Amino acid sequence: MLALGVGPASANPLDSYGFGARAIGLSGAYTALADDVFANYYNPAGLARSGKLRLEFGYAYAQPQLNVNGADLGVDETRGFQGGVVLGGKILDRRVAASVAMFLPDRLVSRIRSLPQQQPRWVLYDNRPQRIVVTTSVAVEVVENLLVGAGITFLANTTGTVNMTGDVALSDENNTTLLSAVDVDLTSIRYPSFGIQYIHGDWSFGVSWREEFNLRLDIDVLVKGRILNDLTGFDPNDPDVLIEDAALTLVSGNNNLFSPRQLSLGVAYATACWTFAVDLSWVQWSRFPAPTATVEIDLDLGPLPFRIPPIDAPLPTGFRDIWVPRFGAEYTPIDDKTFGLTLRGGYVYEPTPAPDQPGVTNYIDTDKHGFSFGVTLRLEMLEPALVEPMFLDIAGQLFYHPDRVYTKTDSADAVGDYVADGLTFGFATSVKVLF
Repeated sequence: MLALGVGPASANPLDSYGFGARAIGLSGAYTALADDVFANYYNPAGLARSGKLRLEFGYAYAQPQLNVNGADLGVDETRGFQGGVVLGGKILDRRVAASVAMFLPDRLVSRIRSLPQQQPRWVLYDNRPQRIVVTTSVAVEVVENLLVGAGITFLANTTGTVNMTGDVALSDENNTTLLSAVDVDLTSIRYPSFGIQYIHGDWSFGVSWREEFNLRLDIDVLVKGRILNDLTGFDPNDPDVLIEDAALTLVSGNNNLFSPRQLSLGVAYATACWTFAVDLSWVQWSRFPAPTATVEIDLDLGPLPFRIPPIDAPLPTGFRDIWVPRFGAEYTPIDDKTFGLTLRGGYVYEPTPAPDQPGVTNYIDTDKHGFSFGVTLRLEMLEPALVEPMFLDIAGQLFYHPDRVYTKTDSADAVGDYVADGLTFGFATSVKVLF
């Protein structure tokens, strides 16, 4: 899988709300079933199942209402276009495929946001969903009905330096003159993804692995120059210089986006009318770093014995690993030569990885119950425009975040005790055309 973006750029709306209308309608129980362009995310091995050229495109939307003490914190909605293409075929009588898929938000392309650890925020939704995602994978049939897929992910880390030189006046900024230069570098990080599918009669089995990644934003600010006394008059041609060589150095680092290591196991059983799917995913949230900037400031005023005290480093998050079960089912009541109708539904339970917050930090999260439904319409006899059938998928989903009470150890805590809860509504559509 390949993901590119501006600033933080993945894991992402896909981790939060799913990818593709059929998969969303099954609540993500898709590791053993994935056979479309959205297999790039769920299990790249499934790209080789059909051996055909496929084009898919659609739209996804999710509107969270995540509350603290009954007040909506205003977590941003996620919406955008999703889709891609699968190039399938055969080599030496074995199925092979390559694919590109993407999620393109139509509101926020990317967002960089760093809040202090004391400020209450829904930490797993605050910065993750607003991302461009572009994925690419390859898959091959190793032996009959045994498919493997693999890919690599590239993401951009941002590092930058701001240099300023000039004169700083004590009382009036109009007497301050600073020249600045900005140098920003984008360096890539890489992580692999793997997938396996095996089809045996009516049964399908799948395993997928996605490596973790951590996107950082590191900015250094260097200010050098003279400090001028303008309290008793100011002559720009002959200023009163208090300090000749003053310097301010600010070094900040921020874990801007983290996606945990994930292992998913899936099994599916399909008959002529029914399909049942179960997934179980292990998600390694225990490596989640503090999503708060670390800042170091050094002020050199020459002969003046003035120093800035060190700023406390962010505390560890204390997140834990979780297991996430997913269940999905499909029923096809109509399946004739010209028209087909498939109904589906699903459920997912995602326990929160976040611990209680009795101290300084306020990283809010609750358990999540997800309910989904969907429908697929198969249309044939569209010749001469289309020889193969066209599929229209529609899905809706509801995530319920039950109440979670946060109690502070210190009765004088500035934030105090609070209750978090929420709901998220969403839908997705996609159109699939075979060639």
